[in-house]
Amino acid sequence: MNLENATLENIPLILWIAGPVVGLFGMFAGGYWGVGCGWLIVPVMLLLGLTPMEAVGIALLQMVPSTLPTVIRTANQISWGKNSLGRAILIPMAVGALLASFSGQPINQLLYRAFGSSALMILFACVMVVIGVQTAFSHSNENPTATLTFSARSSLWAWIAGLATGVFSSVLGVGGAVLMRPILASGFKVPEKETSVSIRILLLVTTLFGGATYLFENGAFQWRVLLLTLLISVGGMVGFPLGVRLHNVVAKNGYTQHVHKSFACISVIVISSTILKLCHLQTANQRLMIFFALLLTLYLLLFGRYTMKHPRLERKGK
Repeated sequence: MNLENATLENIPLILWIAGPVVGLFGMFAGGYWGVGCGWLIVPVMLLLGLTPMEAVGIALLQMVPSTLPTVIRTANQISWGKNSLGRAILIPMAVGALLASFSGQPINQLLYRAFGSSALMILFACVMVVIGVQTAFSHSNENPTATLTFSARSSLWAWIAGLATGVFSSVLGVGGAVLMRPILASGFKVPEKETSVSIRILLLVTTLFGGATYLFENGAFQWRVLLLTLLISVGGMVGFPLGVRLHNVVAKNGYTQHVHKSFACISVIVISSTILKLCHLQTANQRLMIFFALLLTLYLLLFGRYTMKHPRLERKGK
């Protein structure tokens, strides 16, 4: 196979421009909440002519180079001792996600062949509705000084949660962190700071192994998937650490509940995109996703500035 013909000639010119831009805006929001940006990449890639397999694979794989530097830098901010968050929760969850992630592509192909590309978008939207409602009406742990210790039963539940998110990640191309965040914050009562660091680690694991399966299809290596992954990662490697920095500013100024609850807005974006997609309004859908990405970025920047001018540190510990 000629590598040049397998990649360069099969990539529309618009993707060379749109790829890094989508990665920048999507992973900026991803860095703020510690999740991926499949909500933006998958629909945009589908609208630009890629297959569902390619779109999901790219959405997963681009997260690896985008998040790896941040994960390496912040992994030591959580404890890895006996019965700690790292050893008792994150490792079992990561192992479960690793074991299950390899089943994502076969399930994805089955859904696509049986129901078409709309099935993935509908499934994605339904899951995000549940997550959005749960997030909007729940509260995160605001006591960052609390000692986190977990039992063997907690480790078992973490492993089961990892299995579920591993399949979720590799089927929908969203990194699994959108499900891991409410599990850690509401299920295991992990404070916001540790939650964000933890899901970045889990995000890296699930996307690395779940996305790797999409590099091969019918015995052939998917060079176009790899190249587009690298293009999007160019923007993602800039956007993700900027989003993490903004998250730290907002949390430091006493707005951890905002970080937790505001994640529900992602569900609104997904539902809107799905409705337009099902109505075959592809142009409107594409423009709406771009508009939402710009609006979300502007909102986060303005809110970050607001928290610096109006800190609420007096609420700490209450």
